[in-house]
Amino acid sequence: MHRLSPFSLLRTSFRTVRHAWLPLVTVMLAFQLAMLMLVSPLLAWIFREALRANGMLALDFSALHFNGTIGITLALIVVIMLLAFWIASLQFIVLMLMLRRAYNAEAVTARTILADVKTTMRKLIRPSSLPLFFYLFFILPLSGFGFASTLSQGIAVPSFISGELMKSPTSAAIWTGFLVLLALLNLRYALSLPIFVLSRATGGKAMRQSWRLTRGWAALRLALATLIVLFIAGTATLALTVIAILPTALSDEVLPAASPAIAAFSLGVAQLAGLLLTGFVVSWLGAVLLVLVFQREDQLAPELRPLNGSAAINETAPLKPAAPIGHRRRIAGLFAGAAVLAMGLGFFHLGTMQQLSQHPNTLVLGHRGFSDGGAENTLSGLEAAVAANADLVEIDVMQTADKKFVVMHDASLSRLAGRDVKVKDLTLDELTAITVRDQFGHTDKIPSLEQYIARAQELEMPLLIEVKSGGLDTPDRVALLVDELETLDAMQQNIFHTLDKPVVQELKTLRPDATVGYILAFAGVDIPQTDADFVVVEQWSATQAMQDAAYHSGYAFFSWTVNDDAGIRELLRRDADGIITDHPDTAVDAREEMQQETGLAGTLVDAMTRFVVVF
Repeated sequence: MHRLSPFSLLRTSFRTVRHAWLPLVTVMLAFQLAMLMLVSPLLAWIFREALRANGMLALDFSALHFNGTIGITLALIVVIMLLAFWIASLQFIVLMLMLRRAYNAEAVTARTILADVKTTMRKLIRPSSLPLFFYLFFILPLSGFGFASTLSQGIAVPSFISGELMKSPTSAAIWTGFLVLLALLNLRYALSLPIFVLSRATGGKAMRQSWRLTRGWAALRLALATLIVLFIAGTATLALTVIAILPTALSDEVLPAASPAIAAFSLGVAQLAGLLLTGFVVSWLGAVLLVLVFQREDQLAPELRPLNGSAAINETAPLKPAAPIGHRRRIAGLFAGAAVLAMGLGFFHLGTMQQLSQHPNTLVLGHRGFSDGGAENTLSGLEAAVAANADLVEIDVMQTADKKFVVMHDASLSRLAGRDVKVKDLTLDELTAITVRDQFGHTDKIPSLEQYIARAQELEMPLLIEVKSGGLDTPDRVALLVDELETLDAMQQNIFHTLDKPVVQELKTLRPDATVGYILAFAGVDIPQTDADFVVVEQWSATQAMQDAAYHSGYAFFSWTVNDDAGIRELLRRDADGIITDHPDTAVDAREEMQQETGLAGTLVDAMTRFVVVF
């Protein structure tokens, strides 16, 4: 049995891609454009129809009805999932079939590929292929591997969940272990797709065979080869960014009036280059998998051989001379089409660059204070947020056993105080005597709402008060909260938000002049109807489309919990109304930097982070 080093594996896979680079890159580009312009809008339309079948205009878990129409809604969601699986699988099937012909130095033409696709697609519609669904739409995207479809790239664990898990040593260890397990599963199942496409294996058998073929040194070779490809892709992306920015940086100095147009067309060219680079990178990663399968073909179950590949590769010998796969007119056609597409993207981005170049007025809200200077929802965290120049501080308010209010996020004290007791079972005096400790070692007492309000008023810091469930939650808790805030003279300068739609309605009924937000853990395809004044959308689904939908419906738009630099800068560039973040200092510094900008080079850098995606 021949063993390839990671570098030999890379060389052979690269030569495979180079043999058919033109059809490979063209087809991958076509798939990406089709996904973005046709498939994704179609699936979004079906999803909207699924929601309407349940009486909703947008995904709103508080308004979900478990009635006779829920069956229609669930059926349409299943249709969406199956369509996404079928289309994403089609992309991988075509890629693998093209790579097999390129590996064997055969002509890669539409006719030959379509003939091969028909056979594989018949397998794909059988129930035996369903194990691949869990690989493509759970293991692959959740582990962050680059060989993924546009339709599955958005599948991820929301940051508000992973962020909360990392705030406790126990849950952080469990979460880290889960990520390691996902990475291991992804590595061991990485050969499932080529085995499924190139043999008679069902989905389940392909995954079992992949597990068998990726034991020991093979897994390490695959991991190293993949990391090298991704490193090269990252370096190419950095180079692309620098090259795209240079014309705008020059125009900022010599001809500022031309910068918006130059930046827009530079962004269009970079976006197209990113799509082409993605096609090449995905093809190269696919070739790595294919070569490894061929190299270990003798380890497959006998009934699955041969795969039409060499079982013993001479890593020093060149591949057979390439068959004619095109001519100059095809290459010229590709570049002409690319130039037209880049120009079209440039015209599209003219308005985008003008919008992004506006100086943001986004409010920065410290999430439960500022964890760099004090424990969450404590007076020290509040003071740290003030020192970081946050515009507001977001806090959580929960009802105690004696119907008072305490500033606390968790229903249980286990994470912050190491005590297996619920907030609802303790009185205000008992709770305010307890010391909490966060993951950074900060300690402080649990404050009552009255104590927190008093200190915030001294510091002249307005608050975003979340009415939190999980405490005693008496039927009159909202009225009691409003009464206490009225007594503290704290209704006018503070605003509110909540996950509970009835709480929004009650707050607006009791105090129509109160500014109230409705929190959406997942915004779906539109903004639901609510009595609130603003919506607070979790960063994962806080897209430009959701922001536009909010403005169209008359709501202000906030996002939570935005902690990564790229996410903070994107929402600032979009001039969202508010960002709730654990790092208000970073957000404030970025906002000040943008407000002081005189050119568009910095704006273009952020725009490329948002619009130019490689693998």
